[in-house]
Amino acid sequence: MKKEIKNTPFANQYLIYNRKSTDDADNQKNSLSYQLIRNLEFVKRNSLPVAEGLTILGFCDAGIVNESHSGFKEDQDFVINENGSVQYNILRPKFLRLIQLLKNNEIKGVIILCWDRASRNKQDDVIIKKLISLGSDIRFSEATYDKTSSGELHMDIDGMFAAHYSRVISEKVKNAQHKLQLEGKCIYFTPIGYLDKGSGNKPLDPERAPIVKRIFELYLTGDWSFAQLGVWASKQGLTTKPVRRKRTEDEILNNIPLEKIAKSTRAVDHKSIENILHNPFYAGKIRTKEGYMTGKFHQPLIGMDMWNKVQNLLKQRNRSVYFINKPFFSYRKMVHCTCGRGYCPYVQKGIVYYLSKCKPGCPNPNKNIRGSDIDEAINNLLSKMYFTDKELKEIEAKTKTELGVIAANRNKELDDLHVQQKKWLADMDYLATNKLTLLRTNTMDISAIQDEESRISLKLAEIEVKMRAQTESAEVILDYVISFSELVKHAALYYKHALDTEKQEVAMNMFSELIFDSRKLVSYKAKEGFEALLNRKIDPVRSSGARGGSRTHMRFLSKDFKSFVYTIPPLGQFYQF
Repeated sequence: MKKEIKNTPFANQYLIYNRKSTDDADNQKNSLSYQLIRNLEFVKRNSLPVAEGLTILGFCDAGIVNESHSGFKEDQDFVINENGSVQYNILRPKFLRLIQLLKNNEIKGVIILCWDRASRNKQDDVIIKKLISLGSDIRFSEATYDKTSSGELHMDIDGMFAAHYSRVISEKVKNAQHKLQLEGKCIYFTPIGYLDKGSGNKPLDPERAPIVKRIFELYLTGDWSFAQLGVWASKQGLTTKPVRRKRTEDEILNNIPLEKIAKSTRAVDHKSIENILHNPFYAGKIRTKEGYMTGKFHQPLIGMDMWNKVQNLLKQRNRSVYFINKPFFSYRKMVHCTCGRGYCPYVQKGIVYYLSKCKPGCPNPNKNIRGSDIDEAINNLLSKMYFTDKELKEIEAKTKTELGVIAANRNKELDDLHVQQKKWLADMDYLATNKLTLLRTNTMDISAIQDEESRISLKLAEIEVKMRAQTESAEVILDYVISFSELVKHAALYYKHALDTEKQEVAMNMFSELIFDSRKLVSYKAKEGFEALLNRKIDPVRSSGARGGSRTHMRFLSKDFKSFVYTIPPLGQFYQF
């Protein structure tokens, strides 16, 4: 910077400094054109030489410096050096360069409209006063400060009022925003699917809103991931809202207006989908400092019931079973190493392999396994799903003595479930009967009532599922379990000759994860009903969460058959190949 203007005839000339404040953009005195006119009049009236030959890209043009930056902002941090000096940052880049020229006596002085165009914070006040005391000729078009104690007092008062004016503006803006929020208005840009036409007018985007709503519906099925929904939405033509990019540093320094930068859109991706599914704006909420509240000036895209279901599903981190634009493999995303990394499928010389990029230090010596190894492991598990002749004889011998105990326990559980059901139904009836009273007394708002109704509905649905599991008699359930055992007796043989798509369907109905080490299945996570049947006795390969110790087969029936019956496929649909 110094080399650019050193040894030039500007040492006896002036620069004109105009600053447009971003915290008071509507003030006429704040416009750069108004300041330039007044400063040029002052220059002409006092016959001051302006450095018209000084042009530095990003700083000044023909001796005129135009800067768009708030003078009230200041860096709160500072550094105390060993020599006793205090160091802090000046946030206005053009103002910083200006005071460097003044400090080095490379220009004689500067013309500024008034004190609040030069500074609105105490740190910059100190710098300006020190430059004046060092001999820099800083003049103001609308004020004259005598070199007396009265002149210094005048300067202090102007600096104090300039800072106070900025604080008042900031306070008014915050109060206005808080007032709009209390009225239920949205003061920020809405997400994809809405149009921005003022804080009190946020209509649905006719092009994007239907696609966004469909995203919620598809995710609610439990079969779609963020990445897959991003691919699907892009194919439907969904893009982000048209926005202007941020100005570069050079554009800011050259005072390029933001309005001159064209708006652009981009295709949505997995992150866009994640933001959509987590944004309560679609359910009628707006963001405030106190949290989320019900908005009154935009139409909810989805109901609270769907919103709550989606949030519950998000918490479960559901995995997808659809693979858009990817080759089909039976066990994609199901097979993992003991270190937690997944096996990725690939084909080499016509053979399907699964490769794991294990974590550093993983003891697994075999990073590759064949698809046939996984087939064999599942076949071994299928061969253990049915009762042996010895087990059936044991069950038959204990049927008469222990089924009565099972039936008694079932009746007790049913009574407890009926009591819980009555309680939740009474709570639901209370909300329906006293809704107006709760709203009038401000005990609950409409959003809180809807949330409570959704919570009670989920509880009632859980109780209903448990009650259905208790409706059949112990004898019927025992017959069902034995019949299922006989049906799957030859499942391993059928599975061996099944198509790849059929193998995937059976495997995903039975297991959520298969864990391999040294090309051998060492653990698995079975679905609830199958886990109960596979772990009915001590097994060389144990499912995660299985407890040690032997258990009789009747004990298995008494503790696990209810969940087993209601999680396995119906008898007539187990073999879909």
